[in-house]
Amino acid sequence: QSRRSWIEDTFCKRACGKFIPACRDLHSFASLPLTPRCCCGRLVGEHTLLETGPSMSSWPGPGTGQQEEWSVECHTQTSATDAYGTIDFQDSAGRNCHAKYVRVAVDAKAEALLQLMRSEWQMERPKLLLTVHGGTENFPLPLKVRQAFSKGLITAAQSTGAWILTDGINTGVSRYVGEAVKTYGTHDLRKRNAVGVTPWGVIDNHSDLIGRDVLRPYQPLGNPLSKRVCLNGLHSHFLLVDDGTLGKHGCQLGLRRKLERHIQLQKIHPRFNQGVPVVCVVVEGGPDIVSMVLEYLSSVPPVPVFVFEGSGRAADLLAFLHKQTAIDRCGEDFLLRIGGMFGLERADASQLYNLLMECMDYRQSITIFDSESEDQQEADCAILTATLKGTKASPGEQLSTALAWDRADIAKKHILVYGQHWQVGSLEQAMLDALVMDRVGFVKLLIDNGMTMNRFLTVSRLEELYNTQQGPTDNFLHLLVEDVKQTHIPKGYRVSLIDVGQVIEYLIGGAYRSTYTRKHFRAHYNLLYAHCKRRADCTLRPHQSPNSSPSRPPFFRTAQPYKRKQSSELGDSPLFVYNFNDLFVWAVLQRRQQMALFLWQHGEEAMARATVACKLYRAMAYEFRQSNMDDTTGEQLKTYSMDFGQLAVDVLDRAFRQNERMAMKLLTSEMEAWSHFTCLQMAVSSRLRPFVSHSCTQMLLTDLWTGRLNMRKNSWFKIILSILMPPAILLLEFKSQAEMSHVPQSQEALQFGWDTGRPEDGQDAEKGSAWWESCSAPEADTITPVTTQCFFWTTRLYDFYTAPVVKFWFHTMSYLAFLMLFSYTVLVKMEDRPSTQEWLVIAYIISTAVEKTREVFMSVPRKPSQKLKVWFGEYWNVTDFLAIVLFLVGLGLRWDSGSYRTAGRITYCLDIIFWYVRVLDLLAVNQHAGAYLTMITKMTSNMFYIVVMMAIVLLSFGVSRKAILSPDEALSWSLLRDVVNQPYWMMFGEVYAGEIDTCAGDTPCVPGAFLTPFLQAVYLFFQYIIMVNILIAFFNNVYFDMRSISNKLWKYNRYRYIMTYQEKPWLPPPLIILSHMTLCVTAIYQKHRGLSEQETDSCGLKLYLGQEELKRLHEFEERCLVSYFHEKNQDVLCSQINRVRATAERAEEMGVVMGEVSDRVHFIQDTLQVLDSQLGQLQDLSALAVDTLTLLSASDSLQQEEARLGHCRPITTSRHHVPHSWTLPHGGGGSVDIMPCHTPRAYRSTPPSLLWGHTSSRKRLLNDYNVNVNRMLCCKCVVVVLAMERNNLMRLAHTIPFTPVSIMAGEEVSVYTLEEVEAAGPESSIPYWSSKGLSAVLQPLSSEGCLDGGLRRAMLVLCTWAERDVLRVGCVYLVKAIQPDVVCTWQRVFHSDTTLQLCLREIQQQRAAQKLMHVFNQVKPENMPHSPRFLDMSLLHWHSDGQWLTIERNMTGDFRKYNNNTGEEIAPCCGMEETLLAFSHWTYQYSCRELLVLDLQGVGLELTDPSVIRAEDTSSSDDMVFGPSNLGDAAIHSFVIKHTCNSCCENLGLSGERKEPFRPPLLYGDYRGLRMIPSSRGSIASEIHSKTNKQANKHANIQPFLF
Repeated sequence: QSRRSWIEDTFCKRACGKFIPACRDLHSFASLPLTPRCCCGRLVGEHTLLETGPSMSSWPGPGTGQQEEWSVECHTQTSATDAYGTIDFQDSAGRNCHAKYVRVAVDAKAEALLQLMRSEWQMERPKLLLTVHGGTENFPLPLKVRQAFSKGLITAAQSTGAWILTDGINTGVSRYVGEAVKTYGTHDLRKRNAVGVTPWGVIDNHSDLIGRDVLRPYQPLGNPLSKRVCLNGLHSHFLLVDDGTLGKHGCQLGLRRKLERHIQLQKIHPRFNQGVPVVCVVVEGGPDIVSMVLEYLSSVPPVPVFVFEGSGRAADLLAFLHKQTAIDRCGEDFLLRIGGMFGLERADASQLYNLLMECMDYRQSITIFDSESEDQQEADCAILTATLKGTKASPGEQLSTALAWDRADIAKKHILVYGQHWQVGSLEQAMLDALVMDRVGFVKLLIDNGMTMNRFLTVSRLEELYNTQQGPTDNFLHLLVEDVKQTHIPKGYRVSLIDVGQVIEYLIGGAYRSTYTRKHFRAHYNLLYAHCKRRADCTLRPHQSPNSSPSRPPFFRTAQPYKRKQSSELGDSPLFVYNFNDLFVWAVLQRRQQMALFLWQHGEEAMARATVACKLYRAMAYEFRQSNMDDTTGEQLKTYSMDFGQLAVDVLDRAFRQNERMAMKLLTSEMEAWSHFTCLQMAVSSRLRPFVSHSCTQMLLTDLWTGRLNMRKNSWFKIILSILMPPAILLLEFKSQAEMSHVPQSQEALQFGWDTGRPEDGQDAEKGSAWWESCSAPEADTITPVTTQCFFWTTRLYDFYTAPVVKFWFHTMSYLAFLMLFSYTVLVKMEDRPSTQEWLVIAYIISTAVEKTREVFMSVPRKPSQKLKVWFGEYWNVTDFLAIVLFLVGLGLRWDSGSYRTAGRITYCLDIIFWYVRVLDLLAVNQHAGAYLTMITKMTSNMFYIVVMMAIVLLSFGVSRKAILSPDEALSWSLLRDVVNQPYWMMFGEVYAGEIDTCAGDTPCVPGAFLTPFLQAVYLFFQYIIMVNILIAFFNNVYFDMRSISNKLWKYNRYRYIMTYQEKPWLPPPLIILSHMTLCVTAIYQKHRGLSEQETDSCGLKLYLGQEELKRLHEFEERCLVSYFHEKNQDVLCSQINRVRATAERAEEMGVVMGEVSDRVHFIQDTLQVLDSQLGQLQDLSALAVDTLTLLSASDSLQQEEARLGHCRPITTSRHHVPHSWTLPHGGGGSVDIMPCHTPRAYRSTPPSLLWGHTSSRKRLLNDYNVNVNRMLCCKCVVVVLAMERNNLMRLAHTIPFTPVSIMAGEEVSVYTLEEVEAAGPESSIPYWSSKGLSAVLQPLSSEGCLDGGLRRAMLVLCTWAERDVLRVGCVYLVKAIQPDVVCTWQRVFHSDTTLQLCLREIQQQRAAQKLMHVFNQVKPENMPHSPRFLDMSLLHWHSDGQWLTIERNMTGDFRKYNNNTGEEIAPCCGMEETLLAFSHWTYQYSCRELLVLDLQGVGLELTDPSVIRAEDTSSSDDMVFGPSNLGDAAIHSFVIKHTCNSCCENLGLSGERKEPFRPPLLYGDYRGLRMIPSSRGSIASEIHSKTNKQANKHANIQPFLF
């Protein structure tokens, strides 16, 4: 409610309160009855604030004085806004297009708008403002420009966190912005900061948006005839500016510019003082865009302008002028260009030109982006670079801006360049800001540019980093400080480095001591505090008031980063050698994983830092779970821990593969920066099992376990034998000093002189080994052989007894003897005084207690409480403590002579249990037994909750059972035993059957005793069946889980066993007391020498290296790290995902290149077409001249021919010519008459070949001559047209792609075509075969058989040459031959020339269907638009093998079959299919149920291979007319049954007419060749039958003429 009230109280809407007619309506309202509009754009009835409408007389007339000028301030009234909430755009089903909106007045305050956007709409702080201007109408944008604009704008916005301001409408440049958001943007509304500032009055259907805090559906599909516009659904927020007008644009520009100025004054980041940069992006645009660009450029501070060249109009004008060096030379032409582009007069164009010239005065603030340029950078980089350069800021401010954007690439290319001048302290401040803001890329960039951590890192800066407010906001570090201090810290408390050190110690635990908590650091810290206090301008207070700034400490100094700090400054202390370590720990404690990963790669001891991070993250995850905080964060910290653990394992594996000994040195070398821990110790503390179980670690542990003993097989036997028989030690093999160089030595070994000493005190090591060197030197003549032999024996004995494996067996043998003695003591009668065996047991246990006390006090932690905490953290130490205490209690009780002695003996009996259980720890050393011990430990520790549930069930039954059976029981200790006793044993199968029924026998029943059997049954079911089986299943699950990792767990626990015996004295109890006395003497000696704190801390199993060797070790680790990252990068580059990504990028680049090539090809093709058209005109003129000359020459030739024919005789028929016709219309039986019985006028032009076969008189030839001459003269213009057509066809043939063949390749064939000749009149015609076969050359394209059917074989051929264009050269045809088996079947009907007879009938069949289709297309109604047609088929004679074939044009496309010759048809799905099926029905009715055309098939409307079915015509008849596919009555009957009439049948009047004959009036001549006579039934069949028979009868006489 408060949010709604704030919006309504802050923002207003405006409405017109006074009606003032528009000027254009003043001259028309008096003469027209229409109501004029107000200047605001509304009618009178639309003014809601007018109480009563004004009368017509009150409106000012055309000549009634001065017209009052309408203004927003004077004539509109404000009221609380009534439109705000969320828009739900309905045009996208797959994208969540919601947008916030509010209706505001045109004079709204920019401060309130920004508060609305930041607080109410939860928009992120803008780091850049991209204001996009351009054309408001739809305009085409070139592909490359659109791609560059879309990708560049969105990439720049998302990478920097910018806001995009547009007009928000669904047209013009705003629409392109919406498409860019859709293509490259994100689905997150908070990340999609595209704000539309739109006039309220121009929005279509804006009344749908009225509502307070509502969700309004909006359909952005407006009326194309409307002047209003729709909102773009891909914007995230809308400011709907209301100035009281309707349908008027431009009111939003002032408010938009005011909002931009206010945003420009906001800080780009809380740490920086720079304002938010603004850049104006121009795409296309009209004349008003030029004025707006000038306003941006001339503002203070200037706003840089980024122009996309090639987008059109204003943008191209700006780009053109920006590239011109001599602007004066582009005056007049440029004015014409402006006028033509915008449709302006010269005066307006000149004014716009002046504005453009003023814009060029700010040329340095204008950036032109040319997407066509090859050396142009990416659009987003260009936009950001233009923004930085346009602000004219200093390099430091530019670096801060790029830092706020998190664009290290921009800083690298344009800011951190050679020759840049930097102010003192700017780079250090930038590094501090980059660390605080978690900008990993900038930290890397600054380090690469020479920033050193030795100069940068100081106490003040490090403390500021720990007290920063950036990053996670849960203040987890403060909570850890409270846990460490055990007190509540106030709000605003400033964490000191000492607090951080305590937190690190708390998280790592154990004996770890942070550098920040040591004495020397505290001394320096206090010295710095005192120095700052004396300066009186800075203080160091652990508790700082909330009013003070937590981000800047009082003693923070960065003004002089390159000056040498004073001696009291901690930054110059040698303790800050590992600066990256301090920053790395800071990143880990602040949970900045990416920063931690980057800092881990820098500095030394990478493997140790990985284990430290693993431990810290694991401890913080545990603290999160214990504090009941966010579980997600706890899991995330656990994941971080596993990441660093894997890094440590990977580095170890890489080092081990390169050099095994150096890798082992990395494990045990002392790390001074990490509390003198070793890497192996830190890994064990982190419980990093993969690290400890690695082969390198296990090899090192094996060397530690065996010491200097060199044994591989039967080691236990040799060791036991050597312990029992010391002289056997001489038979053992020992390792040399070189072989043990990688193995750390204990403190005793250092004192004995076996190692070179620690690096900081090499002189003591030299003293320790001086005597051995003098003894082993060959020139030492003063040493006798006896002394040398004694020293050899001594070293051999020392090496043997100090080996951990020897200690283990020595202590194990002693412990087993102790158990035997202890067992003897408790089993025999206890005397008044202890026996010898008991005294030995007492001595053993007391010496063991002394040893445990030594372990506690000799541990590394300083505080006794910490020592005890670390010691009791081990499980077996707890059992040892209980066993020792219980034994001492029993020992005190046994000295009494009374009943306490018995209690003491019983205490002994209970105590021996702990000592026997202690044997399990000895078995854990074995690899096989240790795994089972680990399983038992896991089962025991995890069964607690199940045991508790079983105890609850047990008590519930035991208490109720005991209460029912013993109602009079008195209070005693046995009562509790009776409650638990029997129910407990029942779990193991003892059901006490005799006590189930307590009423059996003579025993009286207690009340309610009958319930106990029922309760026992229920108890046994739950306890024995359910709970026990759950426990067994749990143990089974633990077993299988632990079995898979048991080997790894044993390897991990092996470290503890080895370290336990490594640190133990070699003498077992009770002789161990001698070792304790030796240690006391040594401690007194060290106290007398006054060893330093560092030497005291350095005790333990570590490898001490000199400075040079440590340097080599670090260099080796660095090489391993570089090699590891190189291999990792190669794996990433070679990964499948990266390959797919790279392939996709290359494909995208190739797509762009191919698009450019395609555009160029299209341009070249267009140019060639223009050139070809011009050449064609020249060819047409030349062909016209040639044809004219040919006509003149033909005139002379005809005159000569007339003279020649007057003296020649008639020419006889040659057997090589084909007769004029194979079908004679008037019968004739015997001889063949080659004289045609029709007049020559039936032909349009008589072929010359026919003139040779005529036997008419000379007079008739002369008549023909005259006719031909007249026609030749009359067709002179036709020749011109034919010449042009021939040239055009020649040019077209070159553009048609076809299979490349050689010219005139193939075989020669003859083609015979069927021609139509008029018979009796103009309405009838008879088909005649061509008089002569025309030659052609065909080249086969497909192998025979690939296109075969049931009756015919087919093959594709290419026409390479044809006579008289009988076939088209370059076209593909389909040649069909009758199948051999079909020919054999029909040989009994056609005894000779069977193939020719079948081919003739196939052609006749297709010609009949073709004529029927011609009639059908004429008589079908107009609502049937489809007009199918059949292809022309010709007869073909193949010369090479003398075969008769048929040929037709090849069809390309989707070949479909609509029905077959048995009457089955498809289910029609479109009008064309319904038309074809109706055609079959129509032929049946049209022919009076005698003919039926089926087997319709083809591509689209082109059909081929039909089957014409004739009634009473079977395949065995001798008078077959239409080929072998005619199935006769069976096919017709099947069609009548199966055909389903459709809408086309209804349109033809055929629906339901399959039984009754139906035929429309016959148009004579329409069905040419099939002379249908309506009055005679069967005339069609008889006509066709007679013609076919005549052809067959004459074939015998025609055949000689075919060859």
